[in-house]
Amino acid sequence: MTASPGTLQALARLYEAVAALRPWLETAEQKSALAQIEEAAARIAGPLAPAGSGMKEFDPSRLRHLLDITGPDLASELLARLSEDLTATEAKLNRAAGDLDWKALREGSHVLISLSGSVGALSLQAMAERLNAIAHARDRAALEPLMPPLAGELTALIGLIRSTTPPEARPA
Repeated sequence: MTASPGTLQALARLYEAVAALRPWLETAEQKSALAQIEEAAARIAGPLAPAGSGMKEFDPSRLRHLLDITGPDLASELLARLSEDLTATEAKLNRAAGDLDWKALREGSHVLISLSGSVGALSLQAMAERLNAIAHARDRAALEPLMPPLAGELTALIGLIRSTTPPEARPA
């Protein structure tokens, strides 16, 4: 069962605040505390939270379909891999945006286009496509306003993936 629409709206604001706070944390203790907040928010959101989870456009049927075709025996592994890949992409994009590393922004945007589209994060996919065009054009002025909402939706997607309960595997 997913959380109520009001709860999801509040969680979306929390995800945005977490994304805004993350770059300012310096100590391991601070980062650990933030991770605990994210984990608690993911538990409150419940499995397959809808668009109110911090993404403007989310189609949960795509993630469900991906889990269905993967099967219950491999769904946990798929979710773990998605979480790892999205987290690595988040770190790469944050670093690349700060350094104006256009090549890394292009590479990260390609990965994000694929991952976000496959799980139904449609607005994030559109922003990743825009990021790719910006990186090709080396347009710093367009990059700056795009990164905060993209980072917020990416953080929300990572939280959603981490909170998704895989279908149960059948006994052997």
